Amino acid sequence: MNTVFFDLETQYTFQELGMIDWESRDPRRLKLAVAGILLNNKPTLFHEDHANKLLSELAKADLIVGHNLLRFDYLALQPYIQQDVVELLQPKTFDMFHDLKKLTGCWISLDDLARRNLGMGKTADGIKIPKMWRDGHREEVMEYLLNDLKITQAVFNHGKKVGKLKYDHKEYGKSLGEREVVVEW
Repeated sequence: MNTVFFDLETQYTFQELGMIDWESRDPRRLKLAVAGILLNNKPTLFHEDHANKLLSELAKADLIVGHNLLRFDYLALQPYIQQDVVELLQPKTFDMFHDLKKLTGCWISLDDLARRNLGMGKTADGIKIPKMWRDGHREEVMEYLLNDLKITQAVFNHGKKVGKLKYDHKEYGKSLGEREVVVEW
């Protein structure tokens, strides 16, 4: 099976564009900085002006795996694509965030999953990445994205192999401690 791991970074945060409350948050307004895919352990990066080439690569995949693709990444990509990205890619998408939310009722971060299950984590604070991009720290942002792709692949493979994942169970942002969820990936 041709499995592609996908993630992207944006040029702005919700807060920078005044989208403070949940109802106003629209990823389509954040502008694509850089996107990446990991196929057969080989990463490929795409900049804003190559969004159609990225879509072409994603369309070739049998399975697209990511974390929060349906509610964030695909929507951030949408302004660059004439077709409905979610409609086009959802049938072949496995969104770990979406699956875990259904199973636990919690919003579980990729960083939390990586730290608790694999002893690895993100290389920077994700909220700072858009400003780093705009300030010209493009290499660091691309390295951050590549690390996120590796984390995504590692968490997915771990869940698939072990059949369970540890996570921080939260209610209304308050930690209620570590729990474990059975996954069928």
